[in-house]
Amino acid sequence: MAEHNGVSMSQMNDRLFVIFQGDVVPETLSVLSTDLLEYIQTHRITLVIFDLSAIAVLDLTEFNALQSIACMIKLMGSEIIFTGFNPGIVAYLISVDADILDINIASGLDDIDRALKHLK
Repeated sequence: MAEHNGVSMSQMNDRLFVIFQGDVVPETLSVLSTDLLEYIQTHRITLVIFDLSAIAVLDLTEFNALQSIACMIKLMGSEIIFTGFNPGIVAYLISVDADILDINIASGLDDIDRALKHLK
């Protein structure tokens, strides 16, 4: 699977894991979204998991870009789950009134199946 600057992707069955290996770079997100949507269509991915556990800092612009990618993924017919938000990022997103109501979140990779049950 492809690797972008600071992001790796790997597929297991119909699930695609997108693992951010450091802080988010806006240019990377732009390229990632195009490649990701093409991959989802070509490989019939039904679930995309964004693992953000290695991200130390995430501003509102970057969060909104991730949400935009999530919306595109949903329009492609796939589900998306975010995992690995650190407490500092969560506190920041709440303090800036980020729109977090429509995102599916799992507390960790072990919690993904529970999060999937809430999607159905």
